[in-house]
Amino acid sequence: MQNINSMREYTQALNVLYVEDNEDLRQYIQELLSLYFKNIDLVSNGQEAVKQYLKYKEANQDYYDLVITDINMPGISGIDMSADIIEINPSQKIIITTGYNNIEYLQRAIDIGVDSFVTKPIRKNQFLQVLSKVSQAIVDHKFVISHVANVEKLNLRLENMNNKLELQNLELIQTNCELKKSFRMLDTMVSKEQLHYEKNLKETEECDLIEEKYIYEQVELLISTDLHELIEIHTIIDVNIINILNEIDNINPEVLSTFSSLFKRYSSTLAFYNFFDELSSSMVSFSNVIQDNPLPTNKESVLNIFMLIESFVYVLGKWQTYLSSSDINKINSLDASMISDMETIINMWTQNEIEVTECEMDDIFDF
Repeated sequence: MQNINSMREYTQALNVLYVEDNEDLRQYIQELLSLYFKNIDLVSNGQEAVKQYLKYKEANQDYYDLVITDINMPGISGIDMSADIIEINPSQKIIITTGYNNIEYLQRAIDIGVDSFVTKPIRKNQFLQVLSKVSQAIVDHKFVISHVANVEKLNLRLENMNNKLELQNLELIQTNCELKKSFRMLDTMVSKEQLHYEKNLKETEECDLIEEKYIYEQVELLISTDLHELIEIHTIIDVNIINILNEIDNINPEVLSTFSSLFKRYSSTLAFYNFFDELSSSMVSFSNVIQDNPLPTNKESVLNIFMLIESFVYVLGKWQTYLSSSDINKINSLDASMISDMETIINMWTQNEIEVTECEMDDIFDF
């Protein structure tokens, strides 16, 4: 039992595909493997194994940690099956169980990348030794991959922090320019010397250029670090709206809670950029109303609310397109429209709205 527990320390999170056409042996090995591994999927031939391998990848977005296969099976052999799997995933760990001693036959298995062999009849201790060695290699490889990914992620965070520090420095420069600009404006009002006035005007234009550069830098930072997340959240919101409209007669409160949290995530990303303060604040209020207030009991009102939300989210997507263009003259062009839409939806949701006429509804959806 002590050896089992020791081996479990690095096998209990691994997933295994076991391929064996002998039903009795397959059942025996499954019971043995279940003492150590997280999950064992069983198949009886090579064709079925390749299909299961691809099916697992599609369902889990990852490959099996370990494949164990017999050589002699109906259809394609274990070696041919292994070659197919290694072509799909060159780093796949594979153990072959075999009763063959033909060196050329086994050499082909080595050449395609099989990691180890277990001879038949299978002896438990030998089998466990091979499993222990290969599983430890798998865990070590996973650790290295994870460590590299964490280092890359840390480097990206450090790079983003440096970008934000540079942006904050630019903000300080802008603040200083604004103060100078204010003093110059006062000085201009009392100054009687044209030369002095022209000097102030030139400095004002320089500060305007710095302010424009500051806004441009912020937009570029948003595009490089946060726009992808905004687009991803927007896509999820869009899918949720479609699902809600399809189930308009039976809206689940958990769906509304998820809906609210998506808008909060969106607003928290916008909050970092000061020229979106008003839009971000309005979106927080909007998400709080969704979370804290029940829907009206009138089904027609509920349908109108989510049609308005669908219209608002369409405009939000159009606004994201403006952001991606880096055109600083357009980044706030739709703010007033989106804020007005959210206020209208809030009033309808809380049943504080004045009745909206059909003509007014047409105007709202006229985008």
